[in-house]
Amino acid sequence: MRKTDFVGKMFTINLFQMFGTDTLRHRETARKVVETLPKDSEHSPIIIDFQNIDFASRSFLHELLCDLGDRTVDFANRNEEVYQLTEIILKKGVYINC
Repeated sequence: MRKTDFVGKMFTINLFQMFGTDTLRHRETARKVVETLPKDSEHSPIIIDFQNIDFASRSFLHELLCDLGDRTVDFANRNEEVYQLTEIILKKGVYINC
């Protein structure tokens, strides 16, 4: 997964608007996020917006990171718990070789 200051076509996914809940628990939910991205968006930056999300499980975050692969991604509006768990997964690299 890459992070960059790319300027151009960008995709933003607001998770609360997409699912209508403040809790994200399942791997299937993470797969739905990636499935919403246009097929030609592989080289476009993506913003995953966690506004109003109170909880995201390790399973959800792991699957999301796995399915996003090496896309350019930025995470917006994560609360402290979601931030910490995401950073642990990224730091340990457990999303590699999914």
